[in-house]
Amino acid sequence: MLKKISFILVAIIATTQAFSQCACCAGACSGSSNGDYNNGILTLQKKQFVLEGYAEYRTIKIMQEQQVSSDSMTEEETPLKTMLLYSVGLRYSISNKITVSALLPYTFLHTDNGNDKGMGDLILLGTYNVYSKNNLNVALQAGVELPTGIQKNSNFDNTTVVLGSGSVDPMAGVLFSKRWDKLTLNGNALYKHTTAGFEKNYYGSLSVQNLAWMYRLKGENLDCARDSSTNKKHIELGWTLMAGYHGEWLDNIKEGEEVDRNSGYYLGYATLGTNFSYRKWALPVTLSLPIVQRMNGDQNDAGLRLRIGIIKLL
Repeated sequence: MLKKISFILVAIIATTQAFSQCACCAGACSGSSNGDYNNGILTLQKKQFVLEGYAEYRTIKIMQEQQVSSDSMTEEETPLKTMLLYSVGLRYSISNKITVSALLPYTFLHTDNGNDKGMGDLILLGTYNVYSKNNLNVALQAGVELPTGIQKNSNFDNTTVVLGSGSVDPMAGVLFSKRWDKLTLNGNALYKHTTAGFEKNYYGSLSVQNLAWMYRLKGENLDCARDSSTNKKHIELGWTLMAGYHGEWLDNIKEGEEVDRNSGYYLGYATLGTNFSYRKWALPVTLSLPIVQRMNGDQNDAGLRLRIGIIKLL
């Protein structure tokens, strides 16, 4: 019987765009997209591959006084209105306890003065399952974010678009999953230590936290997928609902030794989602709504974000 896995979306991304946080700071918040794509999968079965792709739409609440006409471009930074992030990733399980993964994003920026786009930073992660007993799994993560993201002149103002940190940034985290029949509690915390990057600027260390309840309406879960005695017709189709919380902290950005007081934040999001799976395919969808917004200095509030994924077990 073909090996199968039930994919569940834990929680997705938080984002923010500042009052003065425009395209030059996009890389700081888009890093959270890279670091938060666990989807309830702690580790895979030995020698399994998973290919995954995501599209996420983010909105930013621009203050009325910030609206800028296209014929009045100045040295002022143009506030972002929306962001669209595409990402593609690959996971491979070296053993039943160790899974390695890679994810590469590509971002589209939209303002009232025009648009821009570019590649973000590549993230490499290794996950090790340290405990598995009584339907409780705990795993540790370690990895690095590599400076593949671009820095370029903006298409919509006279500033610079930055879609990466320009630095090699270590990452570490912990994940857990506890199941009770059809109900599962998943959580994770991940920290990225950002080092000096483009022009020796510091784009802010990042920490994300997720906690989510999953309820399986139809189909089987990961443990059943590993049991070859399970009747195939019972695990071909799956449907799961999710509700949870996503928290994200970003440190202040520094240009040289000068701290940008209008950067950095703590954001909290309520997340609602669903996941449909059929055989080796899964389609996760998540809506995130801001419920906590603690911005440093003068910044625009973050808006909603909608994420759709497609996952294939190879």
